Amino acid sequence: MNRAKKILLYSITVVVIIFSIVWEYYVQQWEAFQPEGGGAVIRVDLFVLYPLVITLVALSLYQLFKKK
Repeated sequence: MNRAKKILLYSITVVVIIFSIVWEYYVQQWEAFQPEGGGAVIRVDLFVLYPLVITLVALSLYQLFKKK
């Protein structure tokens, strides 16, 4: 993988991690304003967000520690 692709992969990984942290903060705020403290809320967004973050981190670590 050439240098530009690695930089793009790492930058996308960092952006997605930051986005997921901000997203989680705002969802927690939204759940707090729901009746009963958001106990009835089903978080289906996590079925997309967690696999995406895990995949990007795994790919970035693989590229970072891959032997040439």
